[in-house]
Amino acid sequence: MTATSTTRKTLWWLRLGLVAGSALVLMSALATFIGVRASIAEVRERTAPAVLEVSLAKEALVAAHDAAVTAFDRRQVRLTGPSEQYEDEIALASQQLAQVAEHNAAGEEGSQTLRLIEGLLPAYNGFIGQADAHFRQDNGGPLAASNLQSASDLLTAKENGILARLDTLAAAQRAALEKQLGTDWLDPAITLLWALPLLLTLALLVWAQRFLARRFRRTVNSALFAATAALVLLGIGTALLLGIQSGARDSGAALGHTVDARSAATTATAGHAQWTLAQVLVASCGPGGVAACGYTVAAAAAATPAPPAVPPAAPADVDESALLGPGLTEPGWNGLLGYGIPVLAAGIGMLVVGGLQPRLDEYRFRGARSR
Repeated sequence: MTATSTTRKTLWWLRLGLVAGSALVLMSALATFIGVRASIAEVRERTAPAVLEVSLAKEALVAAHDAAVTAFDRRQVRLTGPSEQYEDEIALASQQLAQVAEHNAAGEEGSQTLRLIEGLLPAYNGFIGQADAHFRQDNGGPLAASNLQSASDLLTAKENGILARLDTLAAAQRAALEKQLGTDWLDPAITLLWALPLLLTLALLVWAQRFLARRFRRTVNSALFAATAALVLLGIGTALLLGIQSGARDSGAALGHTVDARSAATTATAGHAQWTLAQVLVASCGPGGVAACGYTVAAAAAATPAPPAVPPAAPADVDESALLGPGLTEPGWNGLLGYGIPVLAAGIGMLVVGGLQPRLDEYRFRGARSR
């Protein structure tokens, strides 16, 4: 085999390899961009809202319970019922649970827990309504106390109360969020998908430059140099996805910290409500004390801890758009990556062909002359 034939074959394989490499870079970088974009959209539109909404539903239920027992404690029930705030917070809790059902990311297990909570909520509301009716009829008394205690038990029972089930649902949504933020397209290891083809194509471009410099005694092939620069630029641009992935994880962590802080405030409010309920039970059971209302009510009143030194402050209103802000905003198609990846990858392929074709034509001509 002559040197001319060998060089022509090397050039042909170089062109094929570099064109295939540019196509592989295009597919891997574009797939990573689309995958990261879709994953962030899923987190922003579904999973993160579900995490926040479960927390807000629990917060609203505890606020409703606190408002109701406070109304009984202050004996405002005869005039206003459990209070307008109670009605508003119960309506808000139902609305938040409906939104959780829409955004649920915890699968069938989450749906089952949610259905159970939605089934228990009318029962809780019913006990509060019965306590209200008995209070109006008897100006308080054992029946009102018993209904209030039943409502409290249904809400706060450690194993199967509404709040405990909301905690289970919240944990499932948080687990789904953490999984989405740490695996699949948001996993930092996904970098290998686009980085390896890019580095291999870059190495082949560098080798091609050196081969052409030795064979044709030219220092630089301008087209291949431009292709190399375009490939480096594409790599830098695609590396921006690392920052986007990191931003999504940081936003998820910030959301978790916010939910935890609000949950601590909700727990304090629940404790305050239980202490207030104990005072209502003592007053409602009459001269005989809580023993007149039965063992269950007496035990609940006895187990209630001392009130907090400072009444818990109501949590600030939630700005959901801020919590689900820039870090969970998927990169747009009309941005640097959306346009840059396909344009640069296509440009690399054309520059490779443009840089090697003249050399192939030259050796094809030499081969024809030698025959």
